[in-house]
Amino acid sequence: MTEMQTALSSRDMLETPRPWPFSRSELTAALRRKTGDPSLTITEINETEVPQRRPAIGRIRGLQVYTQGRTGKHKIDMVVKEPQGSTRAGTAGAGLREVSIYKTLGDHLPIRTPVLLAADTTGAWLVFNQLSEGRIPEKWQAADYLLATDQLAVLHDRFWSLGDDLTIYRWLRRPLDTDFSIHLQAAQAGMSKLENRMPPSVLSQDVNLQQLLEQLISHAEEIGARLNQEPATLLHGDYWPGNIHVHTDGTLTLYDWEEASIGPAVLDLAAFVQYSRWWFEPLPLETATLIGHYRERIERANGHTWTTDEWEEVWDYALMWVFLTRWVDLLASIPDTILEARLGQLESVWLHPVSVVIKRHLRNG
Repeated sequence: MTEMQTALSSRDMLETPRPWPFSRSELTAALRRKTGDPSLTITEINETEVPQRRPAIGRIRGLQVYTQGRTGKHKIDMVVKEPQGSTRAGTAGAGLREVSIYKTLGDHLPIRTPVLLAADTTGAWLVFNQLSEGRIPEKWQAADYLLATDQLAVLHDRFWSLGDDLTIYRWLRRPLDTDFSIHLQAAQAGMSKLENRMPPSVLSQDVNLQQLLEQLISHAEEIGARLNQEPATLLHGDYWPGNIHVHTDGTLTLYDWEEASIGPAVLDLAAFVQYSRWWFEPLPLETATLIGHYRERIERANGHTWTTDEWEEVWDYALMWVFLTRWVDLLASIPDTILEARLGQLESVWLHPVSVVIKRHLRNG
């Protein structure tokens, strides 16, 4: 056999038009560990559709496995995830961050997550149990948004003011500290791409937008410094309805921990509120209700409070930070057709609010 044939044979790669990233023996060993059945064998493997699947970076595939062993015959529905690259150049790979969350902090998370059945040590692939059908975000009710807000507060409270303790986990993102320059460079690169976009788009020719982005980038350290005054906690990093599964019994499961990081809790909440508005507006309740619910839950949990003025200020800075680090490098890539259809919403959800808070807080704003 050739060297390549020998390598494939030794890994016992699963036969499929698109090979799975793991071998049959690796999957069998993982299922034996999970079930405690050393006699378990895999008798059949099929690729299936993933219910309620949403677009994601990387490959998401459904896997149906039939097994037999001393406990009998079973059918197990799984999801295979293959994260792609790094969430930001220079930071830990997204897959490594996610697998590390499950293996290192999983037992400490106060919120339900999918069951990790198997994974590559570097996070190149992960296998989870497949979640049952649930309520899609487009049909979330007010109670779902309130429960998601409550669960976010529970997560934050568990690690409240433990930022220094969490730094031992070097794979966690630290956007306001060690990873700050990486996010700033990404924003600068995004602005440059937008300015030089060919052919020009509606946004690339918007002088007011260019001034807004220049102000955010030039004041990035000031924005980060204000947010760093807040207690640090564990952040999910991408908390929005698309990563939250609402089961038919009204409970939640939180997944996609690729952006897990250390920072002020308000960043998760601001992203949750703004992305909910962007994707699903009109929401079934006022965003002020969600914010008030979160603040009340945190105060009840650990006694931390903000005055009205303090909260308005920290919320303003969080809004600027989320827009700067998540949207600036995306604006140049939005197709014109989408821009034309959603320009009004982009203005109401992001551009106008960010412009207002820039004038309120930043020098020469």
